[in-house]
Amino acid sequence: MSATMELAKLSAFFGNCPIFDIPGRLYPVREKFCNLIGPRDRENTAYIQAIVKVTMDIHLNEMAGDILVFLTGQFEIEKSCELLFQMAESVDYDYDVQDTTLDGLLILPCYGSMTTDQQRRIFLPPPPGIRKCVISTNISATSLTIDGIRYVVDGGFVKQLNHNPRLGLDILEVVPISKSEALQRSGRAGRTSSGKCFRIYSKDFWNQCMPDHVIPEIKRTSLTSVVLTLKCLAIHDVIRFPYLDPPNERLILEALKQLYQCDAIDRSGHVTRLGLSMVEFPLPPHLTCAVIKAASLDCEDLLLPIAAMLSVENVFIRPVDPEYQKEAEQRHRELAAKAGGFNDFATLAVIFEQCKSSGAPASWCQKHWIHWRCLFSAFRVEAQLRGLIRKLKQQSDFPKETFEGPKHEVLRRCLCAGYFKNVARRSVGRTFCTMDGRGSPVHIHPSSALHEQETKLEWIIFHEVLVTTKVYARIVCPIRYEWVRDLLPKLHEFNAHDLSSVARREVREDARRRWTNKENVKQLKDGISKDVLKKMQRRNDDKSISDARARFLERKQQRTQDHSDTRKETG
Repeated sequence: MSATMELAKLSAFFGNCPIFDIPGRLYPVREKFCNLIGPRDRENTAYIQAIVKVTMDIHLNEMAGDILVFLTGQFEIEKSCELLFQMAESVDYDYDVQDTTLDGLLILPCYGSMTTDQQRRIFLPPPPGIRKCVISTNISATSLTIDGIRYVVDGGFVKQLNHNPRLGLDILEVVPISKSEALQRSGRAGRTSSGKCFRIYSKDFWNQCMPDHVIPEIKRTSLTSVVLTLKCLAIHDVIRFPYLDPPNERLILEALKQLYQCDAIDRSGHVTRLGLSMVEFPLPPHLTCAVIKAASLDCEDLLLPIAAMLSVENVFIRPVDPEYQKEAEQRHRELAAKAGGFNDFATLAVIFEQCKSSGAPASWCQKHWIHWRCLFSAFRVEAQLRGLIRKLKQQSDFPKETFEGPKHEVLRRCLCAGYFKNVARRSVGRTFCTMDGRGSPVHIHPSSALHEQETKLEWIIFHEVLVTTKVYARIVCPIRYEWVRDLLPKLHEFNAHDLSSVARREVREDARRRWTNKENVKQLKDGISKDVLKKMQRRNDDKSISDARARFLERKQQRTQDHSDTRKETG
């Protein structure tokens, strides 16, 4: 049973169904708070050094047993591995290490975009006398079980996808883990024997900064796909739907707004023919909209590889080692140049096509510093999308359009059909301003082929934003204003509540109440005599109301006087 599962909530949702608890074998785990991070701290420059220090202290002072360290991402992991390598080289195993059976430290990184061969190494037992240290993302707490782990170093943070209402986009942020996640991490030290968990944060950090449970994804990310699915299932009132974890109404309204912008629903909140087609695709609605636009222009071959590449993890390998880093950057620049050097979306298409036609895709990826596992997933997604488009184009009412122009221009116009919400215009210097009504400043990400051309650009579209020291637009291409001129008004021309079916239902209920009241009055009038009706009308005219008010004030004054006389007599 997962430590992050909220059993009581699930049981209550399903009518207080019974819970069967089948305990597994779990050895005791001792916990220690290292007090290196307090309530006012967040990830900072000393964070990695603190992790490395605790890890090396375990290696020098604890008995044999492998170590599992939890960090947030690839950069932190590779940096920690580099520092640990340097420290491990200076260890004198005759004097520095308490356990004399140890002769070395095997340091292995573990994150999602590693190759299969690299990931396989973490499951192999280390040679005799060698302690294995796996430095991993949260994947080792949720998806993997590594035998031999006796010590866990909990960094206290995780990368989490959160919806940013200011930007109207999902942002990958580093946040404190929940208490249930912390317990799940410590449990990895007690699978095969008793163990220890070293938490680098303080008890105050635990109490003040860490929530009890993980915030469900439905309460913190974009709901466009969820809402479209519910609408296609004829669940129109998506705000009052009985969710297990009801999301904030703002997230639902944002999803309705985006679906309307993509023409997936109409002004009444009903699903359109396009929306019924879009729900079949394993893509976000805005990307599906771009793909269908390309199909209507009979140029889906241009966009399907891009859509497939955008649906998998980041395909670029960016090593930490300076020497390898320069080589990787050079290879990536060469690929961008083959795509024209001005369109990051087109660069993804070039990578897809060249890898697929190379004859040895795994070797090609290794040479160009591209993740083969991600490319392999993209190949499968592209085949699935191609089948869906073929089926869609067979429909008799599928729209067909024509556009005369070069391929690169057709591609960018198709992208505008889905990404016009992510349009930005250059404002000052190298800064761009989004056109969604929020006017958020964004900068082109340094990894983009357009990073050094910012001052030459006027309008751009982007795939996503990344928040670090600045708000960066990632995967960018230039566009012309006339391509989005007729689309931009859709960002502001409606009320999101009108799309939810709630407002219409409330209006209908109010109208029904008014009609019922009128009917009651009519029936009352029909059932009483004219004399009684005239008497009732006289009671409600202005003079009658004024006389009634005067009588009320007279009675009130008399009661006050009587109360005053009574108090005097008592005294």
